[in-house]
Amino acid sequence: MKPPAATHSPRYIVIEGPIGVGKTTLVNRLSQRFDAHTVLEIFEENPFLADFYENREAFAFQTEMFFLLSRYRQQEEFAQADLFGRMSVSDYLFVKCRLFASLTLSDHELTLYDRMYSILTTQVPTPDVVVHLHAPLDVLLERIKKRGRSYEEDMDPDYIERLSRLYNTYFSHYDETPLIEVDTSDVDFSQDDQAVDDLMNQIVQAHQQALAPAPAVEF
Repeated sequence: MKPPAATHSPRYIVIEGPIGVGKTTLVNRLSQRFDAHTVLEIFEENPFLADFYENREAFAFQTEMFFLLSRYRQQEEFAQADLFGRMSVSDYLFVKCRLFASLTLSDHELTLYDRMYSILTTQVPTPDVVVHLHAPLDVLLERIKKRGRSYEEDMDPDYIERLSRLYNTYFSHYDETPLIEVDTSDVDFSQDDQAVDDLMNQIVQAHQQALAPAPAVEF
């Protein structure tokens, strides 16, 4: 499939969802199929992440603050360099920072965190279309196990389930941009070109509908 025509395609697409749902895999496939630039979260650089998975309460604040500032710097660089270039696809929304923090931080920590978050969130670019990937807990856990990251070996299933529910709740009220919901239980975007093409068609259609002028109202 050829890349969508520039006049009809969104410039900035975000793929979101809980850990293990397949975000980065899909972003990379979209990038390959449509010559898109990628904005991928570099979570391996967080020096607190391994300790966080072993002791969430002790290392949550350091972990979440590092992610907040790291994601902000990445979004800032992207907005300056690539927002008006070729199509870009990211594997996270900036609100991810707040969603994760709400699960891991104490009330006092979250109050401190929100002061910084409220300042930074106004400075990040808004995507044209968001795709929310979701799957049942057993599927998420199997995929996490399969990818074999050492710091995820002892990940608490309850934490993943709570995170998945949090994403579902957030997107059930999301109306900032066109939103596409995708259950990834029975689709393998890493191998299925047709599934990638079909999703891209949905993304383009959602973007076009959002740009369409509202019908005139007669009085």
